Amino acid sequence: MNGSSKRGWAIRFALLTASVALMIAGCATTASYRPEIDGMKTALAEAKAAGAEMRAPEEYAAAEACLDWMTHEATEFNPFADPDARIRGKCQAAFAALREQMAAAPAATIPAEATRAEEKAVEVVSPQATPEPETARAAEEKASPLQDIFFDFDKSSIRADMKKSLTENVQWLNAHATASIIIEGHCDERGTVEYNQGLGQRRAASIKNYLVAAGINAKRITVVSYGKERPFAAGHDESAWKWNRRAHFVLQ
Repeated sequence: MNGSSKRGWAIRFALLTASVALMIAGCATTASYRPEIDGMKTALAEAKAAGAEMRAPEEYAAAEACLDWMTHEATEFNPFADPDARIRGKCQAAFAALREQMAAAPAATIPAEATRAEEKAVEVVSPQATPEPETARAAEEKASPLQDIFFDFDKSSIRADMKKSLTENVQWLNAHATASIIIEGHCDERGTVEYNQGLGQRRAASIKNYLVAAGINAKRITVVSYGKERPFAAGHDESAWKWNRRAHFVLQ
């Protein structure tokens, strides 16, 4: 991405996020939130296309989580009332932080090793049945009341099909207000140890940001990355990899 392209993207993103802020400030009914939410989705999509998941992973995850929760509040929890000022403020701050970090961060590329590994994948199948565990530790994991969240290859963004599980996890945490958790970020075996350590950290942080945006106190949450060192499923193809790209919850 050359300098003029970066400036052009930055201007477009700034205009989009400025529009979001104006709409947040001026909205008075739930119906009026729909254009605002659309604007936020557009801003997030542009950031993603410009490499935000690599260049600003924490800020991108926070903005995505806030948008998800704001949409959920506006359309499901109370469809005839505005999302509260706390959620508005969080979204404004999240998108501002994303804009600033994207302006400061250099363009990023996916390591060639990870790209080659992706090309070698024969099939991509959504999780359906629980695989044979790698170790006896998996038996303890199954006892957790919180559901694991799975990720696509080389991604830390939350998949649409995982939103229901996350919402149920939020409900459980709200019902057990004294519970504290550790979110473990895990990866499949492809890529270097160092790269996967960072990717696991971004995955765990993405889930934490979602929970915090949903109202869970950040002090109740600790994040840790195990990279590719603790696979849940044995195997060296997508049938195992899809289970190992995950965030796992441990009660403290």
